[in-house]
Amino acid sequence: MTQREKFELINSEVRSFYEYCKEAGMTDEEMDIICRPLTSAVRKASVKRWTRIFLLFIMILAIGYTVSQTETFQWHASAVARILLIKLLPVWDWTPLYYNKCLIDRGQTQNMDSEIVSQADCISCEAVKHITRISSTSYNEVFNQHLIRGAPVIVTDANRDWHFTDLNLTQFLRKDERLLDSVPCRLLTNIRIGQQPMDLEEIVARITSINIPNWFVHFQNCDIKAVKAFRILAPRPYFLSPHIPPSHFNWLLISNRYDTHRYKYLELDLGLIIMSQLKGKTIIQLKPRSPCEDECFILNFDLVEGETLILGNLLWELEYLPDKSGGKYGYDH
Repeated sequence: MTQREKFELINSEVRSFYEYCKEAGMTDEEMDIICRPLTSAVRKASVKRWTRIFLLFIMILAIGYTVSQTETFQWHASAVARILLIKLLPVWDWTPLYYNKCLIDRGQTQNMDSEIVSQADCISCEAVKHITRISSTSYNEVFNQHLIRGAPVIVTDANRDWHFTDLNLTQFLRKDERLLDSVPCRLLTNIRIGQQPMDLEEIVARITSINIPNWFVHFQNCDIKAVKAFRILAPRPYFLSPHIPPSHFNWLLISNRYDTHRYKYLELDLGLIIMSQLKGKTIIQLKPRSPCEDECFILNFDLVEGETLILGNLLWELEYLPDKSGGKYGYDH
C-alpha cells in the first residue's frame, strides 16, 4: 500500500467515525474529549518533525560557516567568482564598477591607500635609497636584514636550479593545454584584442600569427591549473622558508622590442612578492605608497636575466618598463 493509499484509508475511517458520533447524538465537546489522545499524538508528532527540520537546518548552517572560514574554500570561492565575472563581461560590462573606489558617490574623495599605510609606517622606508644585491643567502638574511625594515632586495643566484637553457615562452604556452584553455584575470597589452574575455591560446595566436615588430603583454593567472603550470618556469627559490605556502596567483610579463617611456603598473595583491627575470632585462620602478611619497625615495633599477626581486609590497607600488633592446620574460609569483 502506497503512502497516498494509507492516507486516504485513515481519512475515510476518521470521516466514518465522525458521522457515527453525529448519528449517536454526541456533542462537539464530547467528541473533542474522545479524540483528544489522537489530536495530542498528531500535535506531538508535528512538533517533533519541525524540531528535527530546525536542528538539521542549524547543523547545515554551522557546517557551512565552518567550511567558509577555511583558507581553501575562500581561495576557491574567490577564483570561481573571478572566472564568472570574466565570463559575464560579454553580457554586462562591470569594469566601471570594478575601477570605481566607491559604488555610491559619497561626495568626498577618499584615499584608499591611506587606509593600507599610515604615516607612522613611512619610517620603514625613509632610509631606503637603493636596491641591495646578494647571493648565496638564506631566508634569515633576506628577512631579518632587508624585508623586516621594508627594504626590497635582489638575489642574483635565485634561479640557479632553473633548467631552461633556451626559453621560448610562446612555444611553452602552446605545448600545455592547461595554459591555452585558461583565461587571465588581469590583462594589459598594446595588441588590439578581440571580444573579452581572451584565453591564452588566442593571445599567443595574435602574437605569433603576424609579424608584430614590437609588443608587450602582462597578465595574472587565477586558474589554479595555469598557476601550477607556470610554477615550472620559476622553481621555488632555495632561500625561501618551507613554512611559506605556494602562491595562489602568479603573473607573467613578456615583451619584444617595446620602446616606451611609460611605466606599466602591476595591480599586485598585498604580501610577499617574488619577481624572477627569466630572460632579457626589465626596468623596475618602486614607488612609495600614499602617504609616504614625500617621506621615501622612488627606487629605479634594472632586473637582469637570472636575478630575482623580493619585496613586501605593503609600502611599495611596482611599475615596470619593458626592455626595448630585445625579448624579455619576467615572471612574478
